[in-house]
Amino acid sequence: MPFPLSYPGLKCVLEHLEAVKRVHIIGRSPGLQKVDKCIQLRLKELYFNLDGVTISTLTIKCDKNEVRLKMNGNTFSRERSASREDKMNKLINFYFGGRSIIHVDEVDWDEGLVPDFLPVDLKLRMNFLAANSNQFDILLPFIDPSSFPLKTVVTFCEPSTFNSHIATSAETLILGSYFNTTITLEELKKLNNERVKFERFSHSRMDIIPLIKYQMETKKATGTTFVIATDDKGFIDMMLRELEQAFGKYRSDLDGVNKR
Repeated sequence: MPFPLSYPGLKCVLEHLEAVKRVHIIGRSPGLQKVDKCIQLRLKELYFNLDGVTISTLTIKCDKNEVRLKMNGNTFSRERSASREDKMNKLINFYFGGRSIIHVDEVDWDEGLVPDFLPVDLKLRMNFLAANSNQFDILLPFIDPSSFPLKTVVTFCEPSTFNSHIATSAETLILGSYFNTTITLEELKKLNNERVKFERFSHSRMDIIPLIKYQMETKKATGTTFVIATDDKGFIDMMLRELEQAFGKYRSDLDGVNKR
């Protein structure tokens, strides 16, 4: 007969067990429920919207009269007479309540407002955040300070983006563009990230050439790599023409360089 796990051994197993499996086991063991809140919870993904939450592979939705749980293609639902707020509060408290810090690799906030069912003392230690920049001030109390600077932030090009420490301090900043957006030189100068990637940008404008000229004149290299991700040939050709027009005198045909 094998020896039972010591508390340190049990703590290690539960801490690194996949979150949904861990909750499944904890929910069936009153003994483990007594120590579960003291053991760090680690999640790969956490996705919030106004009527539900996705925890790794488990999606929980609360409608007016029922709670729906979906995982691995299977959906389970139960009717509940309680209000939507009461149902979500009970579920979220079961998963997140009573924990000091929850470790999450990726957090995605889908809606414009923080869900009202979240515990006010919830702290998430995260690496990746996807959210609209106008949410950052609202989300800040839920982010553990040791998360900064974040590894990656995904958001949209808005005036508030370039004034947010959450966005400008991230190692990698991925910016989506609304149609006909213009990013000015002053906004680009505020980005202190190691890497900035612009997506869906072919119908927008950016002062990248004024930025290059500014850096050449001031001899102030920011250390930031700018990437424009597009497969729009017309946009690429336009950018190359603008670069040649602005910096054509620096062009070299590489005469004398051996071909390989």
